[in-house]
Amino acid sequence: MFCYGLALTKLLDCKIMATPHMNSPATLIIGAGISGLSCAQTLQNAGHDCLILDKARGPGGRISSKRTEQGAVDLGAQYFTARDAGFRAQVEQWITDQAVATWHPKIAVVDASGWVPSPDEQARYVGTPKMGSLAHHLAKSLRIQPQSQVTAVMANHVILSDGRMLDFERLVIACPADQAQQLLPDLAVPIQAPCWALWVDIEGEQPFDAAFVKDSSIGWVAKDSSKPGRNTQNRWVVHPTPEFSQEHLEEDPAQVSAQLLMELQQILPNDCQINQNGIHRWRYARPWPKDESNRVSFLQPSTHIWVCGDYCLGGRVEGAWLSGRQAAQSILAS
Repeated sequence: MFCYGLALTKLLDCKIMATPHMNSPATLIIGAGISGLSCAQTLQNAGHDCLILDKARGPGGRISSKRTEQGAVDLGAQYFTARDAGFRAQVEQWITDQAVATWHPKIAVVDASGWVPSPDEQARYVGTPKMGSLAHHLAKSLRIQPQSQVTAVMANHVILSDGRMLDFERLVIACPADQAQQLLPDLAVPIQAPCWALWVDIEGEQPFDAAFVKDSSIGWVAKDSSKPGRNTQNRWVVHPTPEFSQEHLEEDPAQVSAQLLMELQQILPNDCQINQNGIHRWRYARPWPKDESNRVSFLQPSTHIWVCGDYCLGGRVEGAWLSGRQAAQSILAS
């Protein structure tokens, strides 16, 4: 299961410069996922000037939600947990702000012999009314320049895909590990596993809301409409295993979808009718299981460049937030 939006209607207090060379912020951040947003928020709260560049139309990265005609669906992060005391306090504030709610699903474990209730009583949290709402909540007070893809990092400036250059005093790379390595080829980071994400509307009630799946190409299924604030009915999300996603990464999405739909019908205990559905490919989803124990907080490949992300602290939303915050604290200390 890959545990980790709607487009912005404005540029979030950010002006796109028309000149080839743009004025520099004190700190430039590449990536408006949770780690980049956490880093920027920590810096801004300390009175430090920073700007986020992101290639997407809106913030969130892998915590984004996909818009459909019948409502949004969480195709990336399904939920998050909170173990660190500082992060737990932050989650409580997000709940007060109504950007996050506790999800109380009936969890099961499914294998070839059937299903049993999961003994896991871990508290699970989701953005509301969709996962992407959390990213928009974090981004609303930050300077973000969307649709700005960085293609190269030089000594003291970055080059964007449209040829513009932006100077920086300090740089934070907060994008997926593989993309960070493309910008800094000497950077030693674990490669990330891909994930196909399928959503499907079905007819037919099931005895659980979500399940960890064994003995299958599918690793996780969840009734997205069981989460707080959702306005869809009987909508499910399927995440296959990293191995399946890697093996079928470049296949026709329709073929991948057909295979996963067939396996979904075998996993769900009660008969169901498959209705409309869609599929999305996350090329960089989360660390491979063997790398989830990695605990480096953040990387600093030079005196003026920091690298942070979920993969630095195990691949979870909590790890992304902590990594970004700790990178910001290192910048402030410097």
